[in-house]
Amino acid sequence: MNEFKRCMRVFSHSPFKVRLMLLNMLCDMINGKPQQNNDNPSH
Repeated sequence: MNEFKRCMRVFSHSPFKVRLMLLNMLCDMINGKPQQNNDNPSH
């Protein structure tokens, strides 16, 4: 649960683009998709 609090702290201080990226990752985790879809590099 400590990791979750740290993630939420980072999330609340992050810019909007980073929040969208984190939300996309969260949705992928919830949907059970594999994490190997790196076809949209953000950097």
